[in-house]
Amino acid sequence: MALTALLAVKVKTKTLTAGNRGVTPLGNDPGETCGDYLTKADGGIKPLSKHTFEVRSSQTGFTLLELLLVLFIMGLAAAVVMSSGSRMQEKSLFNSEARKLYLTVKHAREISIIERMNIVFKVDQEAKKYWIVYEDDKTSETHSIPQKFTIEGEDIIFFPKGNSSGGRIEIGNEKGQKYEVTVDQVFGTSSIKRL
Repeated sequence: MALTALLAVKVKTKTLTAGNRGVTPLGNDPGETCGDYLTKADGGIKPLSKHTFEVRSSQTGFTLLELLLVLFIMGLAAAVVMSSGSRMQEKSLFNSEARKLYLTVKHAREISIIERMNIVFKVDQEAKKYWIVYEDDKTSETHSIPQKFTIEGEDIIFFPKGNSSGGRIEIGNEKGQKYEVTVDQVFGTSSIKRL
C-alpha cells in the first residue's frame, strides 16, 4: 500500500516537472533530498507533503479574455467620445451662426449712424443668405448659412439718427432650436434670444 502511494507521488511529480519548468517545491533548500523524490538540483519537484505543491510560473501576461475586454471598453469609450464630439460641434456651429447674424444686424446700425446714411439689412430666405446694402447701392459681403439651418425674417432699414424700421429675424436648425434677433423700431437696437 505504501509502495503504491509512493509510485503515485513519483508519477505526479514527473508530470509536473515535464509540464511546468518553473515549478519549485515548498520550503526546501536547493540541494536537499527527501527519499525517492526528485531534487530541485535535478530540476524536479520536492513536495512538502504528499499532495501539496507551490507552482511558480516564470511567464507573466494577460489572457486573451482580458485583452478582448480591454479592447471592447476602449472601443465603447471611443464611440461615446465621437458621438458627443459631433453633437458639440453641431451645437457650436449653430450658436456661431446665430451670433454672426446678431453682430451683422448690430453692425448695420453702427454704419448707419457713423456714415449718416440709410442702411438696409437684407435677408434671402430661399438662398439662406443675408447682407448689408448701403444707400449708394453698394453691398457688403454676402453671408450664407449652412443648408441644414433656416433663416426667416424681413428686410430692416436703419436710419442715420439710430432708429430703424424694426423687425425680427429667426435662425433655426433641423432639431427645431431657434434664435431670434429682434430690432427695436424706436431705438434701432438689436437683441438676441433663444426660443
